[in-house]
Amino acid sequence: MNMYNFSRLVKKYSRPTILHGEATEGDWINGKWVEGQPSQETIDLALIPFDVKTIAQLGGLVTNADVQIYSLTALKHGDKIEQNGSKYTVDTSANFTAFGDFHRYIAKGVSSFD
Repeated sequence: MNMYNFSRLVKKYSRPTILHGEATEGDWINGKWVEGQPSQETIDLALIPFDVKTIAQLGGLVTNADVQIYSLTALKHGDKIEQNGSKYTVDTSANFTAFGDFHRYIAKGVSSFD
């Protein structure tokens, strides 16, 4: 059982976010090879920017393009997300599920997904 319930607070600040999944395997269709398409799923995440003081204290580990993610759903290292046209890659995580009912991640801002 969790010590604290943060789900209401996380839901309040969450916005629809696209989670880009792995590309499906290609297939032959009508005699032509069709490349697999990456999957997309919309989930609700709270993306919080780092303040200037925290960026300075962390000494270059994060930039103003990076965000903190608070989520009720588990993500994986390397997951690619997009919210309001900004793209991020999940970099580090902290599991707070023993303390509360949420997950916290740091995501690096990227210009495009490779």
